[in-house]
Amino acid sequence: MKRLTIRGTALALGFFLDVTFLLCVFWGLVVPGRWETMAKLWEAVLPGFAWLTPWSVVLGLVEVFLYGIYTAVVFVPLFNYFEGGRPTEAERPTAHGLPREATAHH
Repeated sequence: MKRLTIRGTALALGFFLDVTFLLCVFWGLVVPGRWETMAKLWEAVLPGFAWLTPWSVVLGLVEVFLYGIYTAVVFVPLFNYFEGGRPTEAERPTAHGLPREATAHH
């Protein structure tokens, strides 16, 4: 199995969380009767965030991106450590005792 990199995983998680945050903000604007619960959640999770000013949206984007980086910094080394000793699917022997790629029919 290919090892994960902190950089790639951090960027993927950061942008994923940014898109998710923006979808929540847009949802709060489209369905205004439901925004109170979402606003309380974001205000509790994101320091300095206040629903809904342009500055708080920018701040929210930065903070959720940093949460993605933090998650990658903690997750990737743990994942690579625990997956490091396992053979990949291609290296794992089949019932015939040969690696999978040797028994694959192209």
